[in-house]
Parts: sequence; structure tokens; C-alpha cells
Amino acid sequence: MKYGMIPFFIPHIGCPHVCTFCNQTRITERISIDYLTSGYIAKTIEEYTAQKDKEKYWEVCFYGGSFSAISIPLQEQLLQPAYEALQRGVIDGIRCSTRPDAVGDDALERLKDYGVSTVELGVQSMNDVVLHKARRGHTSDDVRRAVKQLRKHSMTVGLQILPGLLGDSWYTILETAIEIAKLQPDFVRIYPVLVIEHTELAQQYRSGVYKPLSVQESIAYCAFLKTWFEDHHIKVIRTGLQSTDELDCGDSLLAGPYEPAMGELVMNEQWRQRIESCFQNHLDSWYDDKKILHKYGNHYIQPIVIEYPRHMTSKVRGLKNCNVKYFDDRYKDVTFIWRENNDNNWPICIIDSIQYML
Repeated sequence: MKYGMIPFFIPHIGCPHVCTFCNQTRITERISIDYLTSGYIAKTIEEYTAQKDKEKYWEVCFYGGSFSAISIPLQEQLLQPAYEALQRGVIDGIRCSTRPDAVGDDALERLKDYGVSTVELGVQSMNDVVLHKARRGHTSDDVRRAVKQLRKHSMTVGLQILPGLLGDSWYTILETAIEIAKLQPDFVRIYPVLVIEHTELAQQYRSGVYKPLSVQESIAYCAFLKTWFEDHHIKVIRTGLQSTDELDCGDSLLAGPYEPAMGELVMNEQWRQRIESCFQNHLDSWYDDKKILHKYGNHYIQPIVIEYPRHMTSKVRGLKNCNVKYFDDRYKDVTFIWRENNDNNWPICIIDSIQYML
């Protein structure tokens, strides 16, 4: 069944701290939540669910801020129309995002009473030094306790990660990957850090204290994290911020690896790594000289064939054939043949007449 999201943004509401990277009003293009009346929420739900394609799993999503930390009357005002729609069968679920240190028993019981079944936690990092520098106001242990709490209340658990914070490195990214995998959340979102105007991070960037990731560094971090989580049976539902008019054309984005096609580029990078790993592992198993490619060239290595079903063409070949170009440039002594084969339901690599599933 297709998924239909009905999003409502509550920027900064409930947040006890101002994180160095955060200016949600610029990202979401919302300054006030006065418009979020019960009537507006009910009307918006009706408009979404009245679409011609009704065969969807419709979910109301409260994003931004720390939902479980806002005042109880405001929580109830926001949740009531969604809960009523859930009771009538108009929607199928409700989710919210919040902080790891704002999910006590009372807070979660209240959310459950109003039909909330999924909670996303803004984790950002599992390295305490990185969290401190970002002024998150919570620790990695708070994340562990929060996930345990959510499990106790039978909630679906999502975790949000921000690679590229001040103090991040491959070591801290690996630490975060390992610790998140231990928690086994139901899904993860990965948002490379952007430098947004009117934030402390913007000041740190201008003063030279903070250096943002390049797009290529961001792709490398995200590809590693996505592969790691998928290998640990954790679904990654998004990589990179969703495109908005403000990010695309406005003046809020100061620096950082903003790329509307980030998710596709990360997937391309994953396939590039799979192909290259397959290639190198084959050479290592067949030849003693690890540099056989450069030493012997085509004389000893047959053309390498990459086959893929049509629906995976852009994933394997890459955006604007970036993977094809990479292998042609990187391995000039080897011929790579890229071809569609709909008899296969998954890409394969053929080297020296041996087929490898990628």
C-alpha cells in the first residue's frame, strides 16, 4: 500500500535548548504555529484524504520542535482532530518527533491515549563530545533510555542523525553507527548538517571554527551509514533534507552539502562501492599481485559486465551516468560493459565469466 503523509510543522516549540545548527523556521518556512488550530488540522486532513488515490496508508505527522515537551493543552489541541480522524478510519496513524530526554511514562501514555504510534527522536550523534558542542542538552545515555522507554510502550521507533556536526569525524560517525545499530530502531533518517543563517553554527562557520562537509564528503558519510544500517536490518527512510523554496532559492542556506538529489546520489555511491568491492575481491582471490589491474591491464582481465534490470538503471549507472564515468576514469586499462537485462531481478557483475550478485 502506498504511504500518504499529512505533515504539520511546529518549529522550536517545546525545545528547552537552541542547538547550534537549528533554525527550523527558516527550513520549514514557518514562523508561527497560530495557524495550527483544531479546525485547520481537521480541514487539512480532509483535503489530503479526499484525493483520488485513496488506497494509501494515511499518517498525520507532527514534525519539528519537541512534541512531548510542549504544554499539555497545546498537545491535546493538536492531537484531538487527528485522533478523531483516526477513530473514524479516515487516517491510519499518527506520529510525532521529540527529544530523547522528553519521553517519560506520563508523556508516552498521553501520546498513546491520542493514538500516536510512532515517535521519532532527534538523536543527531551518539558521541557525547559532539552532542555537547552542538548544545543538544542530552547525552547518548539519554538516547538509550529513550529507546528503551518507547519499546516499553510498544511504540514504533525512528531515530534522526546529523552527520557533519562540529567535532564529527570518521571515528565519531562509526561510533554513532555502531551504537544506533545496537538499539535496533525501526527506521533512521540521515540529514547531513547544513549551515543556516541566524544560528550559532553560522557564526562558527564565519569565524572559521566550523568547516562544513563538502557534498562528496557528505555522500561518503551517508553511504556508509545507510549501508551499515541496512546491513543491520534497519530501514533508512530518508537521506538529506527535503527540498524547499527557501533552501533552493532563499537566503537562509549559508553553507553545507545541500543537494536536492542527495538520496539518489547516496544510493549511486552505494552501488559504486558494491561494484568496486566485487571487482577488487575478485582480483584478490585470483591473483597474488594486488595491483594486477595496473600491471597487466586487459591482457589478463576480460571485459567486466554489469547487468541490471531496467527499473534499477539509474541506481546502478548513477545520476547522469556518474558511476559509468567513475569506472572509465579510474580503471582505464579495463573495459566495463553496462547493459540492461530484465531476466535478472537484481544487478550482477560478471568478471572472468564468473557471476557475482551485487
